[in-house]
Amino acid sequence: MAGSRTPVFALLRRAIATSMAAGRSGLPLDEFIDATVERRNGRRQFLRQAGAGLGGLALAACGALPKQTVPIANDREVVIVGAGVAGLTAAWRLRQAGVRVRVYEANTRVGGRVYSLRGHFPEGQVVELGGELIDTSHVRIQALCREFGLELDDLLADGEGLVPETWYFGGQVRGEHELVEALAPLAEALQRDQARLPDDDVTWRAPHGLHDLDRMTMAQWLDNAGVDGWLRRLVDVAYTTEMGAEPELQSALNLIDFISVDTHFSIFGESDERFHVRGGNDLIVSALAQELDDVIETATVLEAVAESRSGGYTLSFRRDGGSHEVQADIVVLALPFTTLRRVRMEVALPAEKRRAIDELGYGHNAKLMIGFNRRVWRDHGSTGSLFTDLRCQSTWDTSRAQPGQSGILTNFTGGQHAREIGSGPPKIQADLAVLDLEHIYPGVAAAREGAREVRFHWPSQPWVMGSYACYAPGQWTTLRGAAGERVGGLLFAGEHCALANQGFIEGACETGERAASEALSLLGVATATRTAVLTRRPACATAA
Repeated sequence: MAGSRTPVFALLRRAIATSMAAGRSGLPLDEFIDATVERRNGRRQFLRQAGAGLGGLALAACGALPKQTVPIANDREVVIVGAGVAGLTAAWRLRQAGVRVRVYEANTRVGGRVYSLRGHFPEGQVVELGGELIDTSHVRIQALCREFGLELDDLLADGEGLVPETWYFGGQVRGEHELVEALAPLAEALQRDQARLPDDDVTWRAPHGLHDLDRMTMAQWLDNAGVDGWLRRLVDVAYTTEMGAEPELQSALNLIDFISVDTHFSIFGESDERFHVRGGNDLIVSALAQELDDVIETATVLEAVAESRSGGYTLSFRRDGGSHEVQADIVVLALPFTTLRRVRMEVALPAEKRRAIDELGYGHNAKLMIGFNRRVWRDHGSTGSLFTDLRCQSTWDTSRAQPGQSGILTNFTGGQHAREIGSGPPKIQADLAVLDLEHIYPGVAAAREGAREVRFHWPSQPWVMGSYACYAPGQWTTLRGAAGERVGGLLFAGEHCALANQGFIEGACETGERAASEALSLLGVATATRTAVLTRRPACATAA
């Protein structure tokens, strides 16, 4: 069960969990919500105090892990294609185990969908063109931060005294009580179908008889549940932005599986989007790339993978107008399936792997970062986290925990609107978004004078062509889990290969480490060595 990629989506998860729990408690709704808010505020206060006690959660203070390598008696080289978080993590873990690696990247830069922009906005503020938020539960990426002495800003501590979220639907702000009450029928319908979910993962190998729900679109499921009016628009907007596709294009299981029926923890949300790397998330990939600088080749495009007569693989690359071949016994393909589809795979692949490569759904998202002279939303007592049925769909404050008086709202959109955001001058798109925001935060238009904006549209980037994996109808029970399965000496990594952490930086890191472990196993490296390299977890990475 995945977390949330946006702050406002996590709040919807929490609201539905609250509605579920309220229905089972037997308490009057108002009384239950008040008790829940009191518990939640107490937890937030505890986390803020704990974070303050750690000085803003500086992982550097915990002490970086040693970067020593463990030489092994094996001179075989592992070739890694893709220098995003997954590929670089795999390469780094293998190098730490003493394995020779070589990394090829089609782009002229490393980092994949982790891409920080500096120097564009005033007062040294940094924005993330790609992956932005790190959960408390994302222990692997926090471990990397600790290894390289990077600090995490605690975004939770920056919103004290502010309304954490604003729901603006049907021309008015909807309060939490109203939202939870309206969600009651949806929560009841979710619980009925969640009773069919197994304790373990639903995959193509273990579909658990859920083909009917999987083949149903989310829109059909919502129709059957009688969700309509402003609440239907809210759920539609939530899933369109979170997953990058309209409900008509998503499996109903994307909705049914999205929140736990065990409310002990999920009543506060399973995903807290609490952290961001101070100075920019791509400091992680920069640190990895520095350790691997001698083995990374950028602007090198994989064109074909074929089985070689020696039993390994022949990889054909294009660079500077010419082609060359590389031989490898073990290959880690750490690139999105949207681009792997363009590679000639002259390799015997299982049918489900071939289908996953060819058909796995991907979201369509865009990020529009809008600058302001001051953080007007705070004048209205808001953190800037917004969900709305207006054109802008959703926003959050990217200037949180950053210096200065100026502010930046990230306008995150999905589906057809993301396609529209991706076209035309960014300033025009920003001005249109501000027209919406003026209804909710009066004064933001005036605060735009002389400010800048920037847009990034991942589906139009030639080496990505999508935001992150998003299961289309029928793909949970026929494709899920196939993406990350090894085929001989071909290993696969990337967020699309993760289950619970699909779509997150953590998912890329997790599958990069898994690919490294699989490679070490194929190389005959002892279990003790694999464990020493791969079990690097931050002893003080979280404040709670």
